[in-house]
Amino acid sequence: MANMTKKDMHNEANVLADKQPVAASASKSPAAAAIAAAPQLFTASFWRLLVALSLVLSTTSFMNISVFPCFDTVFSYARDISVTANAAALIVLGLLATFKPAALHVEMLNRGGLALLAMGFLLPVALALSSAPLLVASSCALAVGRAWCILVSALAASRLSLGQASILVTLAFVAQSVASAFAWLLPVWFGVVFFLVAPFIAWALTWKDARPILQETQYGEAPHDFSVTRPSSFLPLASQLFVCLFLFRVAFGCSLRFGEVAGAPLSSFFVILPVAIAAVWVLLSGKKFPTDLLVQISVLLIVAGFLAMTMDLAGSRTATVMLLSSGNTLFDMVAWLVLIAVASRNSRGAVAAFAWGRGVSSLGSTLGAAVGVHANTLAGMGTPLFDLFAALLILLFVGYALIGLKNFSFREVINGVTPVETAVVEAPKATFDERCAALADEYGLTPRELEVFQMLARGRDRAYIQEQLVVSRNTVKAHVKHIYAKFDIHSHQDLIDLVEKG
Repeated sequence: MANMTKKDMHNEANVLADKQPVAASASKSPAAAAIAAAPQLFTASFWRLLVALSLVLSTTSFMNISVFPCFDTVFSYARDISVTANAAALIVLGLLATFKPAALHVEMLNRGGLALLAMGFLLPVALALSSAPLLVASSCALAVGRAWCILVSALAASRLSLGQASILVTLAFVAQSVASAFAWLLPVWFGVVFFLVAPFIAWALTWKDARPILQETQYGEAPHDFSVTRPSSFLPLASQLFVCLFLFRVAFGCSLRFGEVAGAPLSSFFVILPVAIAAVWVLLSGKKFPTDLLVQISVLLIVAGFLAMTMDLAGSRTATVMLLSSGNTLFDMVAWLVLIAVASRNSRGAVAAFAWGRGVSSLGSTLGAAVGVHANTLAGMGTPLFDLFAALLILLFVGYALIGLKNFSFREVINGVTPVETAVVEAPKATFDERCAALADEYGLTPRELEVFQMLARGRDRAYIQEQLVVSRNTVKAHVKHIYAKFDIHSHQDLIDLVEKG
């Protein structure tokens, strides 16, 4: 010990200091461990992102409770048109980010998004003048501007770790539930002002964090092309995840319009209960965010809501809205977390995944609103068609839960997205060729697949392989798919490990 240098003693002290918290936390309860980890989780950046996401979510609540009912006295279809505009904007951003990211001129989009938000301040003027054209124009401009702010806030949140994102989403939905309760108590003018101002605040809090991700997308290779050689790094647009997002938001849209009074949805204060329970679970249990469990519970609540729709009892409509809203809120918590987690695992595909995901969700809520309006019409007619209509909705969700979600896991969706690796096999050419040839012989690769395999191991991209072999994009994609299948690997890093370690 006496022979140790001052530097050695300092290093040993650091090692012991690193080990002591681990040993101490092992003896603590999950709740105590979560509290001990709070300083690492709740940074200034975390609180800033929490405020932004809470504002984004609460804006939707004030929109449905305070703003949209005002539209009915001027032009009721303006609400559906504006929601469709929001969905269309996000879907277009998702498609461009997937196929033509160079078209996403970030600075121009940012200025345009803020300008459209500013145009939204004409909304009170349109309501005061009872001008349907001005109402449609201002609400659509605001909807497209909100789409940009939603994307910016989500991209900023994707810079957090999965643990931080879980707590962020949970607390943000608690804040939204509280805001929804106050939306029923506060005057309409306050809801309109909040609806107009909150997106600007959310943008100001998150733009600095989201800008680098947007620029990386703009100047990077298109995910549609990059996924040819890195198939596990990007979610396809037809992923089961996006189908889920669409169908569950149909239930949300239905809950907004079914049984509405004077254009306003029925109050659902009790939605805060399942959200609060989920929050306690995440914050105090010390366990991972229960994505699949919450989805299963949300399916049960939605089916129960459609069952309550058929009951001709006092309070059945309120029960329907409460159950549908509760189920959708729990699912939306999962949806936000999964999209943020997927974006965090691969920043190159972050814009595509989130914009497309929230776009199809918004489109689903528009369809759901039409379903709710149609259900009101059938219920008012007092015909057996209403019961048949509700039975079809139940059949749809139960069938999808039993068949579509049978082998689907949201947790596996997150884990299945592998970060884009830039590693290559570092070996002399002779040794490298021998290893690749031996593996090709062992696993039955064709001569052309061996060529593609060697280029993949050297880190070559789709464009390089396509040019060298003088083949089409689809041919390269087919070769890569066959190579991954024969080796039973799922990522580029698996391929690198295979060549390096055998």
